Amino acid sequence: MPEGVTLIESLAVGNQLGEGIIWDARQQCAFWTDILGKHFYRWNWNGEIVHYPCPERLCSFGLTPELNWFIAAFESGFAFFNPVEQQVQWLNKVEADLPYTRMNDGKVDRQGRFWAGSMIEDENIAVDTLAIEKQAKLYRLEADGQPHVIFTGIAISNGLSWSPDSKTLYFADSAKQCVWRSDFNASSAEPSTRKILFNTDKTAFPDGSCIDKQGYLWNAQWGSACVRRYSPSGKLDITLPIECQQPSCVSFGGPNLNHLLVTSAADGLPSHNSELHKNNGAVFIYQTPFQGIAEPICTVPKRQQPLLSL
Repeated sequence: MPEGVTLIESLAVGNQLGEGIIWDARQQCAFWTDILGKHFYRWNWNGEIVHYPCPERLCSFGLTPELNWFIAAFESGFAFFNPVEQQVQWLNKVEADLPYTRMNDGKVDRQGRFWAGSMIEDENIAVDTLAIEKQAKLYRLEADGQPHVIFTGIAISNGLSWSPDSKTLYFADSAKQCVWRSDFNASSAEPSTRKILFNTDKTAFPDGSCIDKQGYLWNAQWGSACVRRYSPSGKLDITLPIECQQPSCVSFGGPNLNHLLVTSAADGLPSHNSELHKNNGAVFIYQTPFQGIAEPICTVPKRQQPLLSL
């Protein structure tokens, strides 16, 4: 275990595919999704866990000014979602002409805009043989709720993050085992051409990421049983072993934003109860000497209030 890092709790939620964990500093709680289980989770700092069903696979989401409403990337497209009241306000369905894709990782940038990418689900499809327009994409939602294509030619969109000063965008393609960086213009919301930040090894696939206050990138590496911390130049700084095979997403939370929250997945792994697999699908809480950055609130697009009937 890296110096100063301590596992303080494992939440035995048994997620098939836990993902997208974020901390809401306003409510002192964490939210995440079990994509395959079609459930949305809330964990309060006092230990209470509640979960709500989703109308379809919820792949990623972000906070909004309204506490119970979230900007969401469901498997088929973008929507506002209120899990407590079980309400969905659809914005756009995407890639309906590509039956082998679904939405995946997403995040709100520091200027309040929601971004999310898609992924190819069918493992039998060779990405290299598909035309660019038939591959997965990274999208940014515009003020009118329309998705704007940012990157194309993707297999599995993942790892969206921004540097503390918003001058760098980080993005991963899990299948290609690559994490890129792009110079980022916060005003225009346009990234430059991607440049390789680092590649992962044969057994590690880059999944969800977050950025700490020092500007270092933390990346959950699927299949590797670890989370790794990298410098802004891509140099490996810390390897944190996780007691599961498939860590999937990371975020900083807790009252002082110094706790690392890690989701994981049991999907595709043996279901029998053994020491090796007992923690697959759990959420891990680590106290660390590092501090994260408060999760941005989505203001673009804004949710339209329904018209009241007279």
